[in-house]
Amino acid sequence: MKRDNFWFAFEPNRWLSNEKLALVSLSAKGLWIHLLCLMYKAEAEGKLTINGNPPTPEQISRMIGEDARPLLKELEVAGVYELEDGAIYHKGVATGLAKMKDRSDGYARRMVNRCSQDAPKMNHLEPQDDSSIVYNNNYNKSNSKRETKKEGLRPTRVEWLAYGKEIGWGTTDAESAFDYYESNGWRIGGKTPVKDWRACARNCQRRNQTTNKKGNQPMNDNSRNSCYSPPTYKVMGFARREDWVKAGCP
Repeated sequence: MKRDNFWFAFEPNRWLSNEKLALVSLSAKGLWIHLLCLMYKAEAEGKLTINGNPPTPEQISRMIGEDARPLLKELEVAGVYELEDGAIYHKGVATGLAKMKDRSDGYARRMVNRCSQDAPKMNHLEPQDDSSIVYNNNYNKSNSKRETKKEGLRPTRVEWLAYGKEIGWGTTDAESAFDYYESNGWRIGGKTPVKDWRACARNCQRRNQTTNKKGNQPMNDNSRNSCYSPPTYKVMGFARREDWVKAGCP
């Protein structure tokens, strides 16, 4: 692949200590550095080509504006370059181009690998029967399980009252306990989350029974019973539920 903007390694010490270049004139050295630039730009595995064809001495002469044939002969006799398939060839240029290609290919591979790792997943745009969607399905399933489990820790009012009736719990006390837990986010003592609402209901029922036996009044001590929540009729200032109903505010 030809490049409009390119570079190649140039080592001044090797250039100055080259015994073959020491045998040629300054004009021949100037021509050789010009040819090196063309060889690196052509990327023809160390051969001098222009548009895929090796230039003739006459074409090189027109390129530099003077007769290049004696300078080319001077470089060839000194062994600075060789002729391969009718083109000027230099092994050092071929080796340098190979190293540059290896570095470029390695950089391209690293960039592709990095981009593939950093690229965002677009599974939501792919068909549902594509294998790459499996991860998202599992993710959605796990979310659904967590939501189902969370919902199972918080019963509805109907579920709570139905279970209270099943275990023989009074409706009024069950409603008060449900309102209490609903208001504090289903936490025991306002701190620990409820893990099993059925066990919580049974525990509240036992507390109610104990309170009824001692004081003969259901759930009247909020400091001793975390399930307590005053009935609505008491909040409204009525001593009995019957009085509240008679007032027309059931």
